[in-house]
Amino acid sequence: MERKHIPETENRLVILYALRRLGPVTNMQLLQAMAESDLMNYITMQLALAEMEQQGQISMRAHPLGHLIELTGEGDYILDSFERRIPASRRAVIDACADEWKKRFQTEQMAPAESFTLPDGRMCIHLRLLDKAATLMDLMLYMPTGHHLTLLPERWRSCVQIIYSTVLAHLTSAYDPSLPMPTLSSPDAVRQCGVDDWLLTLTDDPVTPSIDLMMSLPDEHLARCSAARWPDVCADIRAFVLEALNDALPHQGGS
Repeated sequence: MERKHIPETENRLVILYALRRLGPVTNMQLLQAMAESDLMNYITMQLALAEMEQQGQISMRAHPLGHLIELTGEGDYILDSFERRIPASRRAVIDACADEWKKRFQTEQMAPAESFTLPDGRMCIHLRLLDKAATLMDLMLYMPTGHHLTLLPERWRSCVQIIYSTVLAHLTSAYDPSLPMPTLSSPDAVRQCGVDDWLLTLTDDPVTPSIDLMMSLPDEHLARCSAARWPDVCADIRAFVLEALNDALPHQGGS
């Protein structure tokens, strides 16, 4: 059980220690770690974080899941100087779970998912696959009014790799680098975002879409050929993604 009287300084050091072991995490992820290990409650953690941000020991970085909390150079210095003030038992709790937490939290950060209702009553399912530098895939599915899919983030994380691989395969399976660069009906479908980063921006219907896709590819010719292939495969991609999401957690159900 959490001790009744724990110095505020010790709690701040525990947070710094956890951040060093876990890397950048959201507020909710840090709370999960603190609560699961009975190290700190919500109010204690929030008060400590507010003071630590003011003192420059942590910083916040924007992320689709919410701001990521990061250890600063000042926070590193404080922890190096006073780590021994953290009871060994509390450090041991973090050490025992850190690898599992870090893997879980990084997966959550890499594959955010949400659903929301549009003004016309339809449901939008928004799925993303990120890496540290860019968005690898950004997929939006538009569903009829009343559609609901339970546990969407968990479903998405469990099948994100197979969906990404399948979408990529659909777009590039007929790719032939010897063919001429195709001319696209929509000039905005492909644009360069970096030296080796070409962004596809695709939709099946500009007026009433049922699927939108943004995807990064490393080569202009490959990106243009994939964009040219999109009209032939977008319906199959949409059907596959929905099937994969519905089957991801068969015991939880979905509609």
